[in-house]
Amino acid sequence: MDKDRSTLRSIFVPFTAVAVVAVVLLAAFYEPASPKQDTLYQVSPFNVFSTGKFDGNTTYAELAKFGDFGIGTLNGLDGEMFALNGKFYQIPADGVPREIGSAEKTPYATVTFFDTDQSFQVTNVNNYSQLKSEIDLALPNHDMIYAIKVVGIFKIAETRSVPMQTEPYPTLVEALESQTIFMLNEVEGTAVGFFFPESMDGVDSVGYHLHFLGDDRIAGGHLLECDIQNATVEIEQIDNYHLLIT
Repeated sequence: MDKDRSTLRSIFVPFTAVAVVAVVLLAAFYEPASPKQDTLYQVSPFNVFSTGKFDGNTTYAELAKFGDFGIGTLNGLDGEMFALNGKFYQIPADGVPREIGSAEKTPYATVTFFDTDQSFQVTNVNNYSQLKSEIDLALPNHDMIYAIKVVGIFKIAETRSVPMQTEPYPTLVEALESQTIFMLNEVEGTAVGFFFPESMDGVDSVGYHLHFLGDDRIAGGHLLECDIQNATVEIEQIDNYHLLIT
């Protein structure tokens, strides 16, 4: 595909396992649709991206048209992307977050216009597994996609980032061997991301995928582990799915 093309095309479908197959096979035949609420927009299927397809044509200016909340990365697998309230941040391998420029590009991202459907409080959550269990109990249907936001006081937030890769690109698994781990203590911040059902395995990573950023904007990354003192969990059910094609 011509790397100079900047127009996004997409397929819009209600979310079902059959629809996911249609997205992957037929996306190139559809023209853009206006961004919709309760809809997830994704740049690149995860099983394609993870093979080492770390260069994309989608700019962050284009991505922002499809969501103000989400996660992803930058070309070259250059760190972790965190999006909240329309602001897009990179947490690079050196651990110092910065706001992403509109002309920068992504090979993989998942975004939506976040609108809370339900929320609840959690206290004294000792680890990430417990957090996921608490959220599992609140999900109405585990065969749907959900956007997840966790806002509060983290006793511990263990995160990671990955250094920018060079061509020929390794696979994602190989690239993660050089990840940098950050141990954040007594930090107020927000974790954002998504839950994907087993029926979408390969289209994205099954289960929970969250990125974290401190309120002071001095640390963050892909969330690996946590110990939460007190937080509000907000959930939005995603009813439709778009795969964006550049």
